[in-house]
Amino acid sequence: MDPACQAAVEVAESLGIAPAYPRLLQETNNTVLWLDPHPIVAKVGTRPESHASLRREHAVADYLDHAGAPVAAPWPNAPPTVHAGTGFVVTLWRRLEGSPDVTASPAAIGDSLRELHKTLSPCGVHLPNFRLAMDGVPAAIGRTTSLTDSDRTMLAGTYTRLVEDLDRRTFDVQPLHGEPHEGNIIVTKSGIHWIDFENSCMGPVEWDLAFLPSDDDLISSFPAVDHNLLALLRVLCSALVATWCWIQARFPEMRAHGVHHLEVVRQWQIEHS
Repeated sequence: MDPACQAAVEVAESLGIAPAYPRLLQETNNTVLWLDPHPIVAKVGTRPESHASLRREHAVADYLDHAGAPVAAPWPNAPPTVHAGTGFVVTLWRRLEGSPDVTASPAAIGDSLRELHKTLSPCGVHLPNFRLAMDGVPAAIGRTTSLTDSDRTMLAGTYTRLVEDLDRRTFDVQPLHGEPHEGNIIVTKSGIHWIDFENSCMGPVEWDLAFLPSDDDLISSFPAVDHNLLALLRVLCSALVATWCWIQARFPEMRAHGVHHLEVVRQWQIEHS
C-alpha cells in the first residue's frame, strides 16, 4: 500500500474506525483519500511544511463547524494525528456529496463568502498574513523546470513588479478563507459548503475575491471592495498559482491551470510594458 494510504488507514483504525479501502481523490500538495465505505475523507500531509497548515486548517474548520458555518466538518473525536510509521500528519473529515442537480449562482457564492468572513472573524486561531504565501515564490520560480527560460524570466519580473505595487498600498486586513476558488466549494442539496482552509490567513477581502470569477453579482456582496486593489491581486494571485502549478506540471490538471494563469500574467505584462 502507498505510504500515504497506509498512514490514513492506520490512523483511522487507531481512532476506532473500522478498516477501510482508501480511494484517491486528489494528489497535489497533500494526498486526499475517501475511506470507503465510511463517509470520511482523509487528508495526509506528506511534506514537513504541510504539518502546521493542516493543524491550523483543522482548528479553523472545527471552530466554523461549531459556529454553524456551512463547511466540511472534521470527523468527531479525531484530532490531527501523526502516523508513527511515516511521520505524516493525518486529518479526518466528514465527506460531503455534491449534488449535480444543484448549482450556486455567483450572487449566492458572494453572499456565502461574506457570511463565512463574518463567522470567521472571532475564531481565535492564529492566522498568518496573506503575504506569507508569497514569500517562497521567487525561489520557486527558479525551480519551475517545466517552463521555458523566457517564460520563467517573464514570470519572475512581473511578479516583482506586482509585489512592489502591493508594497505601496494600504488596506485593512481580516480573517480570510485564503483560497476560496470554485474547487473549494461543494454544492450539496442543502446549499454551498466550503472546504480546504489550509491557507486561511489575515488579509484584505480583495485577496479572497481574487480567487473567484470576476462577476458583478458576486462582487456586489462586498460593496466596500477596492476595485483597483482587486485587479492587482487577481494578477498577483495568477502569478502565485502559475508558479506552484508549473512546479507540479507532471499532473495534467495542474499543468492546465498553470497554462491559464501564466497567460493571465503574460497579458498583464504586455499591457503594462
